[in-house]
Amino acid sequence: MEEIISQIKRQQEINFINIYDQIVTADLEAVFDHENNSRYIFHNLHSIDRFFINPCDYVYEGEKLFGIPEHLSLIDPERKGYIKDSTTVISRQQLLDYLAYVKEKINSYLDNLTVAELLEKPKDCEYSRLELILAQFRHMMWHVGLSSGITFLSKHEWNNFTGLTSLNLKLFGKEH
Repeated sequence: MEEIISQIKRQQEINFINIYDQIVTADLEAVFDHENNSRYIFHNLHSIDRFFINPCDYVYEGEKLFGIPEHLSLIDPERKGYIKDSTTVISRQQLLDYLAYVKEKINSYLDNLTVAELLEKPKDCEYSRLELILAQFRHMMWHVGLSSGITFLSKHEWNNFTGLTSLNLKLFGKEH
């Protein structure tokens, strides 16, 4: 695997660790802005699933595999298909199973990706593969922060956060 792809994969692994820690700590039933936290977490996972590789050539498998209706990923009342429902809580196990599925899918993608392909645009997509990956990095951590804040407000507990361990040890004397 080429070094830049290897670095992307290592950083994505840290993202997955943070999302996992978020899911196991989250107050899934806590409601923020008319939606429960499980829907914000599902929205994040669905976005990774859809936008990391090629959003223009995407088929959602989560309802068949995990029993999660795709419309629950919509958290913006302005979006077509949005249904307001703070009472349907996606279970922790469903979210963990979907995370495992997405992680396997993304890792397989990265294992087969080349440096040349990073700058290419996937079929029918206006953004390069690198742009899609970077956009998802930004989106993932925004949602991890949101969900962590929701959980802190309800449980007064922060989930773990993993960063650049060796740099944090060097600069701050601790891992996180």
